Amino acid sequence: MCDETDRRRGSDAPGGSERTGANRTTVRHDWQLSDQPSVVVVEAVAAATNRPVTELPLLQKTIDTDALDAILKNKAPSVSISFRYAGTTVWVDGEGSIEVHVDAELTAEDDA
Repeated sequence: MCDETDRRRGSDAPGGSERTGANRTTVRHDWQLSDQPSVVVVEAVAAATNRPVTELPLLQKTIDTDALDAILKNKAPSVSISFRYAGTTVWVDGEGSIEVHVDAELTAEDDA
């Protein structure tokens, strides 16, 4: 049996990028190499949107970054968090995976 979690975890190496469907980009990262998963989330979104980290809005305005870091560093593999940030949908799990799905409109702007 393969659920959505299995598909995400096994589909690409950390830091990978792919086009999925019409003008949709998915970027994958692994936050386990950092003491602050929230920092890696911002870096992943920057990579996915092809923008410098300094041009992104503060993540703290979207989600409580201290709580995000604490929950993820607890290493509960069953934890999965998703939220919208800077024109993307971010999915993070307790096993270290980060997936960033870029909205089609943002991807289309980058292609222009």
